[in-house]
Amino acid sequence: MPSRLHRRSPALTEPVARGFVDFLGGPVGRFAAVGRQRWWTPLRVLILVALVFLSFGFLSKARCLEGVRADDGRVGLDWSGDRQYVAACYNDITPLYGGRGLDQGGFPYAFSWVEGDLTRYLEYPVLAGLFQWAVAAFTRLTYPLVDATGLPVAEASWFFALTALAMSALWVLAIRLVADMAGHRIWDVVLVAASPLIIVHAFTNWDIPSITLAVAAMHAASRSRFGLAGLFIGLGTAFKLWPLYLLGAYLVLALRDRRILPFLRMLGVAVVTWLALNVPVMLAYPAGWGEFLRLNSERGYEWTTVYAIIDRNTLLPALPVPVLNVVSFGLFAAACLAILVLGLRAAARPRAVELIFLIVVAFLLFNKVWSPQYSLWLVIPAVLALPRWRLLLSWMAVDALVWPLLMWHMLGAENNGIPSELLDAALLTRLVLLTVMTVLVVRQILRRQPAVRWGS
Repeated sequence: MPSRLHRRSPALTEPVARGFVDFLGGPVGRFAAVGRQRWWTPLRVLILVALVFLSFGFLSKARCLEGVRADDGRVGLDWSGDRQYVAACYNDITPLYGGRGLDQGGFPYAFSWVEGDLTRYLEYPVLAGLFQWAVAAFTRLTYPLVDATGLPVAEASWFFALTALAMSALWVLAIRLVADMAGHRIWDVVLVAASPLIIVHAFTNWDIPSITLAVAAMHAASRSRFGLAGLFIGLGTAFKLWPLYLLGAYLVLALRDRRILPFLRMLGVAVVTWLALNVPVMLAYPAGWGEFLRLNSERGYEWTTVYAIIDRNTLLPALPVPVLNVVSFGLFAAACLAILVLGLRAAARPRAVELIFLIVVAFLLFNKVWSPQYSLWLVIPAVLALPRWRLLLSWMAVDALVWPLLMWHMLGAENNGIPSELLDAALLTRLVLLTVMTVLVVRQILRRQPAVRWGS
């Protein structure tokens, strides 16, 4: 209870936070009844802020939800005039409803289509596919009620709205868990709830469920509930691959503390959970199940990666995909090895969230794919590991700016799209800010002194 009454206000140390507090009403006076408000608790304020920014995120995609009624009375999406780029409202959720057979009612991994001379399947891990399938089933069940209103709402748009609603609930849960982990620095969680990245990427893809599962794993591990943490890591990895990397952070701490059994319990539960979800689909639909692995092994670099920047601005030849795979994995593995050495050699025990931050940063920097919404993965680890308001808001603002610039660039020169140089300027700024954040976290780990034990 005392920890709740002695919260540390970021206004005391962060100029940006101080300006925000002054704008709202000035610093807390010495007679203020801190912690005694029955309704407007910090958690409820954070949830309200999160809901406001989620609504902004929905509105940022709204132009891509507009429908047009055809002669047969059916309503389809209106993406005329390259609306998805002009309005920067593109998202994967809306077009993939029909593009991946979710509108047809069959099992997602049984659906296929021909693309050139290649047979394609749903390219998402199993739990993500099951999530899409469940929301799609509810969409088809309820859409007749929407259509009966006479409003030009496409079925794919209704699917987007229901998906956004489900993911918003999961994001609020993530905020709840992060607020619990923040302890006396609970107000730093405003940086999560009000992140500019939520506005542009909350509903770009299906990333929020994996983030919530990763946060749930971190929360469980912080309470020494390692089996439960393993369950959430297994579920998160079955949704998106990246929660797997949390195991790396806890492995470092297990080796440092010489407490391997709790980690093995976490690892074992994670593996069993992942297998329980994946094996049935793998056996029944091997081609569909393997599409995620096939696509990621055969695809080249994405527009906003460091490899794309090098290719656009140098005369170096583009790396063949097999070589790119080796280089990308090798750099990431080397970074993970460096993080292992750092975690073991530091004078004081690093915090798990610091190691998680470093691992996720390494993955984003060296991976050949950096879909813009991947930056959402980093928001919570960054806020918990390095609560520097000015730096974090600068990074999130620049990272959010990458999205409209990318959309504008993808219009093409013939449609007055911007040249790649402007996009690359934003990408390089992002890389610089992430590098600064990484250096500060490493310095933070190295400068921390071991706790003094009385009587030792």
